Amino acid sequence: MFHIKICGVRFERDLVAVSQSAAGAVGFNFFPKSIRYLDPASPATAELSARAEELGLTRVGVFVNDKADDIERVVDAVGLDHVQLHGDEPVELGRELMSRGMRVIRAVKLPTQPVRAEAIDDRAKEWVDSGCGLLLDADSGAGHGGSGEELDWESIGRWASKNRRVPWVLAGGLTVDNVSDAIRASGALAVDVASGVENPRGTKSRPLIDQFARIATGALAGR
Repeated sequence: MFHIKICGVRFERDLVAVSQSAAGAVGFNFFPKSIRYLDPASPATAELSARAEELGLTRVGVFVNDKADDIERVVDAVGLDHVQLHGDEPVELGRELMSRGMRVIRAVKLPTQPVRAEAIDDRAKEWVDSGCGLLLDADSGAGHGGSGEELDWESIGRWASKNRRVPWVLAGGLTVDNVSDAIRASGALAVDVASGVENPRGTKSRPLIDQFARIATGALAGR
């Protein structure tokens, strides 16, 4: 799986900025209520995905409470390497998508206050057992991500120390100022950022992308 993902890209200039940084993956957001929404039926979205592939970037589609057939149609039309389920989907959907040949990442939403490792297991275990990768994000309710809220990294670190074979990504309020501390405290294997590399909100910043990816790469290498 990828190590650094810049999520919510919408323009070719975003892709170029990511490709010229130390990041290796981009997220396309297909949740209509998101400020970063891309219309999967638009030819421009398929062109954006094709350009990402040309640039050697891993393409992740972010879906919220969509049906398997609808997700498969988007994957076929747009071209994606991973499907990220970021809503209230049951684990059966993940299994169904994997049976159709898709690689699935499940967003597990956690409270921002300290949380027991057992509580994280309760939310994640059935997805891990099904073969899905995990993305740990702050629970933002109906917003389904992108809130910029931080998780309690020490709590995640305690969980991660007992789940060393689980492929997972840390998200939730990461920025150039805190990503190094977040990786160190949580033991993250990979990181995901959206709002943390934007200025203003919803608009990606090339300098922030480059700085975030550089800092995160150094922190991940130092683990």
